[in-house]
Amino acid sequence: MVQDPRTAVGAGGLRHLNQPQPAAIEADAQGEPRAMLWRGAYRRVTSIHDTWSIDDEWWRDEIARRYFAIELEGGRRLTVYHDLVADAWYAQSYDAPKR
Repeated sequence: MVQDPRTAVGAGGLRHLNQPQPAAIEADAQGEPRAMLWRGAYRRVTSIHDTWSIDDEWWRDEIARRYFAIELEGGRRLTVYHDLVADAWYAQSYDAPKR
């Protein structure tokens, strides 16, 4: 059972799930993540398992993101993305569908 956090909910009683969180990423010259600040220390990215891009809604609020499914030293897997419009990095929970 999940405990009630006793915090106000969003409009209409809904809460956002899986909101992206700002992330401190060191990237190489090609824009690929090489290290990430994780729990107070920079961890080296040991592998990039997948990468994909989203470019959408240029006629309204432009969305241009480059996503990376990464693995940090120690085995932690995360999905991070570079917001190319704002030039900012974010981490977001995402599990790829099982095949």
